[in-house]
Amino acid sequence: MPSASDWRRQGQQQYLSGVILVARTYRPQRPGWDHDHCEFCGAKFSGREGDLGWGYATPDGYHWVCAGCYGDFRAEYRWGDAPEHGS
Repeated sequence: MPSASDWRRQGQQQYLSGVILVARTYRPQRPGWDHDHCEFCGAKFSGREGDLGWGYATPDGYHWVCAGCYGDFRAEYRWGDAPEHGS
């Protein structure tokens, strides 16, 4: 678990504790939206080369978490085990 002073902590516990996250290919949340960012580290999700193409998202696709941050914060935020990408 990351330390209490980890720079990625920015109050996400208010809206991400205990939520369902699903491993999936990135899809914009709404028309005209072309990218999102990891809620923790800010990594960019999009369909463009060089950006993340999959991660863990809330079912509505509004909040995204990269694989690294998912692994780091999974237990603390009680996300459980999401299905593997592609399954």
